Amino acid sequence: MNANSEQLDLGGNVILDKDQALLHQSLSDPVIAGLGVGNCRFDKVLGRKVLVYVNRHGKNCLLLLKAVTYLGNPHPSYKKRIQLPDWYQDFCLRVAQDHLPYDVRFLGVYHYEGNVIFVDFRKDTYLQHGLHNSSAHVYINDLFQGQTYGIFEKEDKYGNVLTTIRCNLLKDYLDGAGNRETFPLFDLFGRFNSGFRFGEWIPALEAIREMQQAGWHQWKQAEWAGFYLEYRFDKFTKENGVIGQMRLVSRKKKGQPDFDIYFGESDFYGDLKASDIRHTEAPGNDQKNLLECIDRSGRFWYVIYEHETVKDRDCGFEATRARNQFIRSVDLGYTKDGLSYGNKMKNRVLFRKMTILELNRVNYSSVLRNFRQGHQPGGQARNPKFLIDKKTLQNDNIVVFRYTHRQQ
Repeated sequence: MNANSEQLDLGGNVILDKDQALLHQSLSDPVIAGLGVGNCRFDKVLGRKVLVYVNRHGKNCLLLLKAVTYLGNPHPSYKKRIQLPDWYQDFCLRVAQDHLPYDVRFLGVYHYEGNVIFVDFRKDTYLQHGLHNSSAHVYINDLFQGQTYGIFEKEDKYGNVLTTIRCNLLKDYLDGAGNRETFPLFDLFGRFNSGFRFGEWIPALEAIREMQQAGWHQWKQAEWAGFYLEYRFDKFTKENGVIGQMRLVSRKKKGQPDFDIYFGESDFYGDLKASDIRHTEAPGNDQKNLLECIDRSGRFWYVIYEHETVKDRDCGFEATRARNQFIRSVDLGYTKDGLSYGNKMKNRVLFRKMTILELNRVNYSSVLRNFRQGHQPGGQARNPKFLIDKKTLQNDNIVVFRYTHRQQ
């Protein structure tokens, strides 16, 4: 049954409507139109008639085409798929074993009201797990990313890699072009992550000393793990000369949005957060400011670094005493009690993974909910904030980038 689900029109608007999947012969029409009739042909390979595109390097790209459609109830309305028939498994195996001169691609074709977006599902992980007439999933935000930025690649929570491609860029993509806007930011975070202290226990006093010796203005903060992340991120962007692409906004000016990161060349903001991996929620930002930011820039990134935590109250408050003693040795005017903040103090942390969530007009309403902030000390109400449910970190309609540290 063709039930209503989220559809994406040419203007990038989401509409609740039935699928308009292209079927049979019409499925190949937009593919051939995008690649050029003279560059395409139908070959009979292992008894099956298949579409082949010869790219500018002379490689034969064998395109196995399937329509992108909604999974159906009870799945979320933003979740779509292509069907992977059983014969794909044996077909790909025989192409490889017989050394046939084809690069086999699983290519999904999404269509709604004349809007066509292609999805290249990298076949490796699907074949490793076995197809069994299964599905390869794609989300409405993945389609939106491809339509907006041209070519968008990501790894989903199961390790599958997919690329969404705007219809006019399919030829460029198969000829070897990449994304010119978003990928460099992912590359930068990849470089930062490779030099960050993932997979090792970071003691509180060690991090605090490092920040103080570097002159980091937030070195005294009791919530040291988050400020240590900010310090290392700021250090990376300055030492690598990339502050024009992304920079930490550590000292906000009056009237400036209260967000941590500004992606200058792409002109949008983000927030950098360190979070205990066991916590199920993380505070977001002021509702009004966040929605205005999405409306102005089109997107907002939450960059979340998750860590394991050992609480200092379970370690005899050793880090609490050491922190307060160290601050007094540097700042003679510091008079707080030696056990100040001890019950909340982190003794040490171990960073495990990071995730980038993109909120945009297509997906933000499905993941943000009110966070009851309470009142300020004077009794006046605080501005309402959003609360991030960390189940969102597994929601492939929101996640645009993942990194998990794996021990060597």
